Amino acid sequence: MGLVDIARLISEKDNIAVVTHVAPDGDAVGCTLAMVEGLRSFGKKAVVISRDRAPDNLTFLNLYEEYTGTSPKIPKESGLLIALDCGNLDRLSLDLDSVGTVPVINIDHHLSNDMYGVENHVDTKASATAEIVYRLLKLMGVTITKGIAESLYAGIVADCGSFSFESTTGETHIIAKELMETGIDFSMIHRVLFKTRDFARLKLMGKGLQSLEERMDGFVTFMYLNAEDFNSLSISDRDSGDIVNYGLESKTCDVSVLLKEAEGFYRVSIRTKSLLDARAICEAFGGGGHVRAAGGNIKAVDVEDAKRQILAIIERMLPDGRSD
Repeated sequence: MGLVDIARLISEKDNIAVVTHVAPDGDAVGCTLAMVEGLRSFGKKAVVISRDRAPDNLTFLNLYEEYTGTSPKIPKESGLLIALDCGNLDRLSLDLDSVGTVPVINIDHHLSNDMYGVENHVDTKASATAEIVYRLLKLMGVTITKGIAESLYAGIVADCGSFSFESTTGETHIIAKELMETGIDFSMIHRVLFKTRDFARLKLMGKGLQSLEERMDGFVTFMYLNAEDFNSLSISDRDSGDIVNYGLESKTCDVSVLLKEAEGFYRVSIRTKSLLDARAICEAFGGGGHVRAAGGNIKAVDVEDAKRQILAIIERMLPDGRSD
């Protein structure tokens, strides 16, 4: 369904709930808060639905205080649920039983989207769902205030790696330009998202880098964080996604893998440079994501078993049969 039709459906509802995926990242939070603020400016009663808290590096965003992680149920008066940046129904950060008969509009940019809404708009060419939300709000006639612009800009730069990922397009830059013209402090947003970390996270990064190793003649790098690494620093294993990017800085590396110990499985984050599709690697063990950034959970008896499984997937995808 096109955005014009979605804008029409939204105009027919007065009470609207907005949700995104579990463990929300910058794009998820940014587009959700921008959508809620935009809907309210349009005269709608809009609420954030989430069982997860927003990352604490996004406290500068308008309405951040509403992203508490304590509102997993859709209010009974809601006539519409807008699901943003989430590829399938099971990953929505809410109590699924509360959806009931509420119609779901699914807006996303992931190629692996299940089209689970009664109406779906999935634009895989968008660098971030925040791009799509920007276009939708403009279609609705919403004035893009400085507050809305900050949320959208944060969402875009978070998901396109500060304009460094291949998903970045000319339109990404055009939208960024228009958002900057509202007077946002774009330099602060980049600094907070990419150059500022809590001391505990810096220590965690050090632990990850200490575990760095090469496989397949340097084509693949692995990092590993165990439960004690997180416990000793009193930090969640969700607060470590960007560590995987450092493995990709090796000259010979095309695939960087971060493994994090969980209960009975390992969380996997994968980044790739150019030859292999990170999403395809992760889909092989039930995960998903983007071409250059993806993740998922893998069942393994120990961390070496997890590495062997991932290496076997990578080797199958390489035409030249490269191996250790």
